[in-house]
Amino acid sequence: MIFHDFMAGWGWVILSLIAAVFLAGFYLVNQYLRQPGHILVFWVRVLVVIFLSPLISRLSLPTDWHFYAAVLLTVLVATFADIRTFNVSAKYGGGVVARVQPVTVWGAFLLWFLFDPQLITQYLSHPWNTAGILAALGGCVFFSMRLNKCQVTRAAMIEMAPALVGYTFTTVLNKYALSHATLESGVYSYMFVQSVFAAVIIGIYAMIRAKYYPVAGSTTGWVTKPMLAATLLATFTWICHMTYKNYAMAFTPNPSFQAALLLTAPVFISIFYHFARHKEEGDVKSGMGIVACALLLALMTVR
Repeated sequence: MIFHDFMAGWGWVILSLIAAVFLAGFYLVNQYLRQPGHILVFWVRVLVVIFLSPLISRLSLPTDWHFYAAVLLTVLVATFADIRTFNVSAKYGGGVVARVQPVTVWGAFLLWFLFDPQLITQYLSHPWNTAGILAALGGCVFFSMRLNKCQVTRAAMIEMAPALVGYTFTTVLNKYALSHATLESGVYSYMFVQSVFAAVIIGIYAMIRAKYYPVAGSTTGWVTKPMLAATLLATFTWICHMTYKNYAMAFTPNPSFQAALLLTAPVFISIFYHFARHKEEGDVKSGMGIVACALLLALMTVR
């Protein structure tokens, strides 16, 4: 009961920030190890299934078919979004990719009304909070327009467009799936079931791609030391990120608010860049402006 009270207040905000730290690590993995995105995602999902199997055997899997339908839909969009994210991170860097993520907040904010239309009445009954939310969204639009003036970020955003659409739907479906399961079962079953589906689908996709669209030298890309290192790091950061994210998502009124807090990931990436002495090429100020507005959007829900 104490945990639920904590999570209903500032708890989901704190866990979202922790999730953002691990999300930053997820973005950075392939910036430095530069492995093929589809193969990396496949091995990550395989390891997730292996690592979570002992825990899942002790939990009761959700029985509501809505949970599995939503998870399957996330697989069809999120896994290919992850592939695109890994590939674009390898090309432009994790910081640039992280800063184009705010566009998913706008879509998730509006899309969730289809699943919970009563929220409209709640927003109308709290005009000051609603005004803050609209101001934050307006700020995101303003800074995103400035962000598009940066050649590096504009190019990354164009290549990330399919992934951003996928992440928008995944954010909403994540919340919907968790609402059809008990807390602990939903948090871990979501990761496990999604990874089982994803490993099969991406495995088939990778084999078809290797057969019909071969790339010179790609046959050795499945099992190499860099691939092993990337897989272990990406799996660790993904499991930690998703665990904290799912707990936070279960208590978030609108999934876009939790997604907005995850947009602090560029801040943690910038901190890492500072200590790693990595020179950023993107428009950092505009990107951080979007992050600040997205953060305001989330905090407007904590009263």
